[in-house]
Amino acid sequence: MSYQASESVSSEEYNKLWHNCWNTMTTKWDKGDVSPALRELIEEKKWELPSGQGIVPGCGRGYDAMFLASPSLHMVGADLSPIAVETATKLRDAKGISSNLVEFQTLDFFNFDVPASKYQVAYDYTFFCALHPSMRAAWGSRYAEIIAPGGHLIALMYPLFKSEEDRNRGPPFLLSEADYHKVLDENFELIHIDPHCKTHDTRVGEEIITVWRRK
Repeated sequence: MSYQASESVSSEEYNKLWHNCWNTMTTKWDKGDVSPALRELIEEKKWELPSGQGIVPGCGRGYDAMFLASPSLHMVGADLSPIAVETATKLRDAKGISSNLVEFQTLDFFNFDVPASKYQVAYDYTFFCALHPSMRAAWGSRYAEIIAPGGHLIALMYPLFKSEEDRNRGPPFLLSEADYHKVLDENFELIHIDPHCKTHDTRVGEEIITVWRRK
């Protein structure tokens, strides 16, 4: 199933698409490890994250949620697919990582109960690009709802727009830095951007890592 960017998509259609991907194990976006740009940001550039609670929507097998988890930052990996959540949980257990550090939950990003303290950290990668463009404004508004003032949204922009040829096909839908500014600037301040971040070999030139602070 694919969509043209000019279409509007119901939540039922969107949910069906991703459930089908996991039911058939068609997870071509999965690179089997933490994104190099995120690892570089935390381990090499020593980016200091707020303490509290964090979330990774569309977490898949949970590599990034597990990587970000620490005694001072409890992470939630969220996914629409129970299969993804079960797979991530098994991988966490196999790695010997405590559920006190990271847990995986079947959640609809746009409709779940947010903790009273909200989230201090969120990581978004291969999630924004998976959403139909008609859903992008809601994506920005939802992050503004769930991230506490001063909290950080780490957004790894992918796949970056290069030409018109595949602009209207997806998912993933091609995007640009301007697409993020359009839906985030009202409630977030861009405090870090690295267009030369490390990346997977197959995604060179297609990724830019950014950090946005909730106003």
